[in-house]
Amino acid sequence: NGSLRKLKKESLKLVKDPFADLPMPQAKDIHEPYSILITGIGGTGVITIGALLGMAAHLEGKGCTVLDFTGLSQKNGAVMSHVRLAARPEDLAAVRIGPAGADLLLGCDMIVSASPAALSRIEQGATRVVINEDLPPTAGFVGNTDIDFEGALMKRSLRQAAGERSIDFVDATETATALMGDSIATNSFMLGYAFQK
Repeated sequence: NGSLRKLKKESLKLVKDPFADLPMPQAKDIHEPYSILITGIGGTGVITIGALLGMAAHLEGKGCTVLDFTGLSQKNGAVMSHVRLAARPEDLAAVRIGPAGADLLLGCDMIVSASPAALSRIEQGATRVVINEDLPPTAGFVGNTDIDFEGALMKRSLRQAAGERSIDFVDATETATALMGDSIATNSFMLGYAFQK
């Protein structure tokens, strides 16, 4: 008889709540639209993060648009979500984030984040970039199991686009799995990490 495999939680032994001493970031007023590009792969909750931001904006009476590009959004296909926030709904004229128009690139997947479509939304010195450095297999891995993801090259491309002071790499998958017991919490962890930064 088969049974569900249980995750071993040996990588993080918590004595107390690790977030108890984490201060709440100061919320900044939105004087002009703020654009967030969320990149990731299908099945990991990229669209969910956009929906969470949209609902939070709605609950605060702010304006928000969310435009999802799902493409090959089956499990492990590239997904991008364009989220634009403003003080009032009428302050948002465009839904899509244009070239060099992202204030934040929330890279839940490094491969999609280093794609030409994502890199073109970064303006050096202006766009804040937070990248999950874990490299899960994408849809292309199915046809070519020997594929080299060239993580160092992707990191270099992202650093060149954003500038060294505007980018953070974090192993969000491992950390979120250790904290929550499941990697499905990774993108939510990424959102929280970016909020703290």
